Parts: sequence; structure tokens; C-alpha cells
Amino acid sequence: MVVVAVCLVVAMLTVTVGFGLIGTLAGGIGGAFGNSLARLTSQGPATVPPSGVTLDTPVIDTPLNDGYTTDSSIPIQGTVPADVVGKSGYKVNVYLLLDNGSQRKVASVEVGGTTRFITTPVTLTEGANKLVATLAWSSGEGQPSPVVTYILDTKPPKITISSPKHEAKVNSSTVDVSGSTDAGATVAIRNEAAPGGSLNSVTVGADGKYTLTVNVVAGSNTIDVTSTDQAGNTATTSVTVTRSYGQLAAHLAISTPKFKTSSHITLKLTTHATSFGGAPLAGASVTFTVAIQGLAPMVSPEITTDSTGTATWQVAVTGATAGTGQASVLVTSSTGDVVTATAAIVTY
Repeated sequence: MVVVAVCLVVAMLTVTVGFGLIGTLAGGIGGAFGNSLARLTSQGPATVPPSGVTLDTPVIDTPLNDGYTTDSSIPIQGTVPADVVGKSGYKVNVYLLLDNGSQRKVASVEVGGTTRFITTPVTLTEGANKLVATLAWSSGEGQPSPVVTYILDTKPPKITISSPKHEAKVNSSTVDVSGSTDAGATVAIRNEAAPGGSLNSVTVGADGKYTLTVNVVAGSNTIDVTSTDQAGNTATTSVTVTRSYGQLAAHLAISTPKFKTSSHITLKLTTHATSFGGAPLAGASVTFTVAIQGLAPMVSPEITTDSTGTATWQVAVTGATAGTGQASVLVTSSTGDVVTATAAIVTY
């Protein structure tokens, strides 16, 4: 009985101690968890990526104008992932990809309080400059962004005129100007001598060839051709052509080119106009003028040539004095060509 009693006492003490230890351990674990949670909620934002998680990359803005620029130094702009905004220890690195396959860091900027980033100006070299950006932190660096290319172009484009030849003679109201320039450039043509400058332009393709039509007027025409490349550089060349009338002509006839001063007479003036090929100049505008001694000049209304290129006008004459006068005609074609003719009138 004594032995049994002792065993029971020992067993009760063991249970009591065990529950005490369990309670103590549970209390310790609970206290540790509470302390850890307190520390987690009170510390600043994480400055390193979680283990096994790959950070998103920054993205460089797509350049305007297909990347072409005349600026040799430009800031690089873009965006960063939203989950790193406002956190310390993150920065954006910008690298220039070199021809040998290596890369060179050209800019670095701390991530700020927005998703946008902008670096200090990066120096570009003539030609293509391929850039990538990465997100870096204290213990590592993420994957590079998609490549963005800036093309520095500070040289004026080449511009040539192959047709027409300099000082060529033409007999039409327009001329086609052909040549070549840099691929993708915009070519503009101008003839200041023509009404309104006769402006025209075209963007050339990969072969750089162009053909533009420009109006020309009688006499000398200096035609300017300007090429503007994709970066905005310009170059100008010119060609001079002379527009001649060729066979464009007007003939003037007077029914009575000589008469007495005492006469009361009606003069009939007739003109016949021909075009460049000698064909009748139909639809042309005609104005006759008669200047006779002792009388004020007499001018006809505007008359139009018929299908045979002919126009007539009659005018009554009285009170002339003796001397030599003149009749004239001004013919203007529908395309603006002008030709004149004269004939003498004698009074006695």
C-alpha cells in the first residue's frame, strides 16, 4: 500500500509538471509569434524581392518619330512595376548594347514615388543606339527590358536631280522633276516663279527615288527641290529650265490698214492663234487694242477664240489725224500662255 501510494504521488507530480511545461512552451510560442508579428508590421517596406520571385522589368518609352533624332544627348524615360514604387533600395539601370554583344551602363536612377522614371541625359552616337533597362536592388538585378532603339542622325540627306537637265528648254505648262534622296525622306518641290509657288511633295520609299510635277511659266524657272530626312535634317538643290513658246503664235490682220482722215470707217481686226504643234489655239482669251493718230486708244472686250483659233472685232473710226498708228492683240491660252501680235495703221 505504501508503494502504491508513492507511485500515485509520483504520477500526479509528473502530470502536473508535464502540463506546466506544455503551458510554458505554448506561452513561449505564442509570445514569440506575437513579437514577430509586431516586428513585421512595424518595419519599413521590403527592399529585396521575396525568395524565388522574379521581379518585373522596367519599360523604356517607345521613342517618337521611329527613334530618329538630331539630339546627341537625351534623357531616357519609362515606367517601373507598381509594387516597387516608394520602396527604398530599388533603382533603374540603363544599358547601351554594343556591337560586340556586350553592354555598357549609361544611366542609373533611383525608383521614386511614381511608376515613372527619367534619367539624366544619355549621350548617343551617330547611327543606331540600342538601349535596355533593368531593375536593380541591393542583392541583385532583374531581367533586361525589351530593346528600344534611338537613331542619331545629324547629317543632311543627299538629294539629286536626274531630270530635267539644267538649262533645259520646255514648251509645256508643267515639267516632271525626278531624282533620288535618302530612303523615307520627304521631298518638296517649289517654283517661286509660278503662281502660288506650285508646291508639291512626296515621301519616298526604300529606293529613295522621287518624281514630282511642277508648274512652269514663260521664260526662266528656277525649281527648288528640298529633302527632309526622318530625323528632320534638310538639304536643297535646284534646276533651272526655260519655257519657250515653240510654235505658239498669233497673227493679226486689219481689214483697212490705210485710210484717209476724212473717212468714216469701220475696222475689222482678225487674229488667228496656233498652239505649240501648229494646231488652232481654241478657247484662248483675246483682247484687241487700236491706237490711231488723233484718237484715244480703243480696247475691245475680252473675246474667245473659236475652234479654228480665230477671233474678230469691229470698231468704228472717225476724226483721225494723219500719221502712223498701231493695232495689237493679246492672246492668253487656257493654261496661261501669252502671245502678242501687232500691225500698223496709217492715216493720211
